[in-house]
This record gives sequence, structure tokens and C-alpha cells, in this order.
Amino acid sequence: MSNAQAQLENSIFAIVQISYNVPGEESVIGGIRGTAFLINDSTVLTANHILNSKNYQPNPGFKFAQFWLLNRGKNLIIPLSKDYLKSIEEIDATIITLPESVKCSLIVSECSANLKDSIYNFGHIKDKMPITKAHWNNNLLVIDEYDLDKYVSDKTGTIIEIRKQTINYNDVKLNDITTLKPSFKGITGMSGGPLIRNNEVIGLMSFGFPADSDIKDSVFAISIDEIMVRLK
Repeated sequence: MSNAQAQLENSIFAIVQISYNVPGEESVIGGIRGTAFLINDSTVLTANHILNSKNYQPNPGFKFAQFWLLNRGKNLIIPLSKDYLKSIEEIDATIITLPESVKCSLIVSECSANLKDSIYNFGHIKDKMPITKAHWNNNLLVIDEYDLDKYVSDKTGTIIEIRKQTINYNDVKLNDITTLKPSFKGITGMSGGPLIRNNEVIGLMSFGFPADSDIKDSVFAISIDEIMVRLK
């Protein structure tokens, strides 16, 4: 990883979920749900199928759940609330409004992507447990320490396809949305991460095929142009 890419890690998060039945119990389950990234000092972007108000809920068989953003580049833990979330389902995006400002190192590109652009992607491995130490404070689980180093799934490559797509599969539904196809393969957990060209975000990692497999032979990002039009 270059020095520039290492600095960008301060704007990258793993989304982590823990489910439990009784506050204070030790038998909890959960782990990494996906990836997210800052687009300014108070706003985080992720994939809607990873986190939205409908799937902000416990694992099957459990009563309660807590969610966090864990920062890649520094020791920063942000507890999440459903109230922070706003879905833009037509582009598989969720906007997370942060309760406090965090310095953003990423820049949203003002130029559209091109074929053969060199790209970089930050991602994580779904369901892995990065929390190394935590404690209960009344009814809330508090994370004391975590380690994401073993659970990253970062990729480099080039853009090999740009096209409009209509997708209606499970939790991703797109209608004539511009997508970018990188040359690399992927895994679940990369969704929600940024697709980066020259240290600028050009896409949001969204879906891949085979859709029902953890390992994806092909992956696609939503063009940042589609996202910024809706945010503005």
C-alpha cells in the first residue's frame, strides 16, 4: 500500500454488528457486515443492502443488536443508531449522518470514470469478528479494542466495463443505473466500499455474481455520478 493509500484508511470503516438476547451475557454473535467510507466530515456512505433501517435488526434467534463503524486507519469507534440512516434504494446506497465530525481524507471525483482507468478498492471480509476486547455498560456493549488488519480485502485493477444496468435480485434493485466493472474478483464484505482512482472516489461497491456465492467472479460499483446527483 502506498503512503497516499495508507492515509486514505482514515476515511474507511468496517460496519460491525453484534446480536444478543440479554444485556450483560457473554454469548453474543456477529461480525463484519460490510464496508463504508466518508464523503465529507459528517457523512458516511455504504451500500443499502448492507445497512438500512429495515435490516438494522438482530440475527435470527436473537432479540437485540448493536452496530458500529470501526475505522481502518486509526482507533475510532462510532456507535450507530437507526436514526442516522437514510436509504437511497434506487442506487443501493445508504447515507449515514455522523453525530460528530470526522476528518475526511477522500475526495469525491468530479470527472466520470473511463475504461482502463487504474483503480483501487478498500474492503473487508464479511462475518469475521474484529473485536478483541469489550465490556457491558448497563444495557450497552462497549468496544474497548479491535483489530481489522487480518480482515481486509483490498483490490487493485482497471475498469473493464461501464454500462447502464437493471438489476432485480434479492436485496439489490437497480433500474437503468450506470455501473463500473473492475477487473478484479471480489467477496462478500467488500460491498459499501469506495472504488478509487487517483485518490478520488469514482464508485460505490455494490453487487457481484454469482449472486448467491461468497466469492464473486465479477463485481460492480455504482458510478459516483449517480450518487452525487441524488445527494445534491
